[in-house]
Amino acid sequence: MSEINDSFKISLGKKINALRLARSLGVREFALIAEIEHHQLINVEKGRVDVRLSTLLKIAKGLNVPAKELLDFEV
Repeated sequence: MSEINDSFKISLGKKINALRLARSLGVREFALIAEIEHHQLINVEKGRVDVRLSTLLKIAKGLNVPAKELLDFEV
């Protein structure tokens, strides 16, 4: 179970990172837009933490994408 969870967190982080970079946004700049702490964004993008739903929704709103798009990846 832990391996699946780790793979999910890493895949989610990569997806968020790719969407952020596609918009040419830096970590601190995007963290301000999404109204989250920049260190929190770094940890999410590196797959180090379990993401709260509220944080996921803030990230989706900041990227101007539906939340389900953040979860559109293979584990």
